[in-house]
Amino acid sequence: MRRPGKTVTDLAWCRGVLSDAPYLVLALNDGGTPYAVPLCVAIAEGAIYLHMAAAGRKLDLLRADPRAGLVADAGATVVVGQTACATGMRADSVAGTGRCVVVSDSAERRSALDAFARKYAGAVPDAYPDGALAATVVVRLDPLSLSGRRTG
Repeated sequence: MRRPGKTVTDLAWCRGVLSDAPYLVLALNDGGTPYAVPLCVAIAEGAIYLHMAAAGRKLDLLRADPRAGLVADAGATVVVGQTACATGMRADSVAGTGRCVVVSDSAERRSALDAFARKYAGAVPDAYPDGALAATVVVRLDPLSLSGRRTG
């Protein structure tokens, strides 16, 4: 990073940003062309989870090549300066690379879905509808590199 004073290398801090971020942008390899897509992200037991439909382009791409890039930010706000050039951004962000793993273990899958429910709905349901479970794939994103940036 060009401005090392803004770099954060603490993995717990990075996971905290991912936990607070409203979404994560996942970049996948589409035959040598990047394919980037925003996805809900949740943290459960220190692991990073995504979920998606059981069929579609994202799933096809990550099965063909599980390597991924990622970026997320939490609390981004514009800080208006006295001039256009003095205007900036305040945000905590994370960028990195990782490998996507489709979760097949039912306990891990349930833990991840509970984390999504807590984050986005505020509560964990007693049960998930069978149809919803069958239509949802849970993916664990195992980071290979993560670095954070604190600005503002």
